[in-house]
Amino acid sequence: MKIALVHYAASPVIGGVERVMEEHARLFFGAGHDVTIFCQRGGSASEGIRVAALFGNPAQALAGFDVVFIHNVLTMPFDMALTSGLRDFASASGRTRVIAWTHDVAAANPDLTPVPALLSQPAPSVEWVAVSELRRRQLRELLGVRDCRVIPNGVDPARVLALPDNVRAFVEERQLLDGRLVFLHPTRLLRRKNVELGIEIVKALGDAVLVITGAEDPHNPASAAYSARLRDAADDCVIFAADHFPVRDEELSALYRLADLLMFPSRHEGFGLPLLEARLNRLPAVYANIEPLDEIAGVCGFPISPNESAPEIAGRLKPWIAANPHIRDRRDVIGRFSWRAIYRRHLVPLLDGEPDSSDK
Repeated sequence: MKIALVHYAASPVIGGVERVMEEHARLFFGAGHDVTIFCQRGGSASEGIRVAALFGNPAQALAGFDVVFIHNVLTMPFDMALTSGLRDFASASGRTRVIAWTHDVAAANPDLTPVPALLSQPAPSVEWVAVSELRRRQLRELLGVRDCRVIPNGVDPARVLALPDNVRAFVEERQLLDGRLVFLHPTRLLRRKNVELGIEIVKALGDAVLVITGAEDPHNPASAAYSARLRDAADDCVIFAADHFPVRDEELSALYRLADLLMFPSRHEGFGLPLLEARLNRLPAVYANIEPLDEIAGVCGFPISPNESAPEIAGRLKPWIAANPHIRDRRDVIGRFSWRAIYRRHLVPLLDGEPDSSDK
């Protein structure tokens, strides 16, 4: 599909609309579409996405596109000649779908009065998208737009979490931002670390993954045999990060930012530094209630007894996770507002012409 995105400016110009349009372009291009950004300021081509200037009458430039997304130009007064030209193009666009992506509404902004008449009436032959229920309501009340779907803005979790390139590639390869709970176990592969219990807990939970940072201990010959047993017990819900990249300080810090919970079920410890690292990262910890772990775990930990089985621990852990606001909010952002989720839930149906299930 041949897709155009239109706005006054584009990245590297800094702004919320510019960022959203850039993310849309990447998503469309990544899905195999032919993408061009049209703008008046900024615009640097990247990843195969073309950038072109657009002034005045846009009909010739936009001819031949299957879908044209217009960001804000039909509702904001910053280039009325372009607004008028885009309205005319939409009226005569034929088989080209024109979609007005509405971030802002001048008619609802007292700082922009008086509002030109063209911005107080819906453009003909245009499909409308609003970024929030508020904007949809304003389009209905102030412009008379009757049919409008809501598609929220999103975030790129890997960017927000500042994941280095090697960790980001690992996360994408193993789909660690697909909605599963991510447990982190920073450890060498030693028997006293009780890694097998963490594996069994994650298996019992379901819809979760355990990322184990450590490799074998080169100073302990028994570590190699233990590692082999762990790998035999592992399945797709267990990932050994050291198989993918060297886990140095930068990568370990990134994994703490990525994870939802710390897993630390050691049989015995002299101290338990990962619990302090987890607390600094506001990461709830599932930990063995042994000394000295129970002395440093803090108030956000979930203690487990060495006498409990993995299914028993998982049975107690599930409602605790469900009631934890920090975990719940993180999962909500990733599950509903990550760009991957928005593309799957909203943008694919929009491109396919499916009816809007959110319209009221």
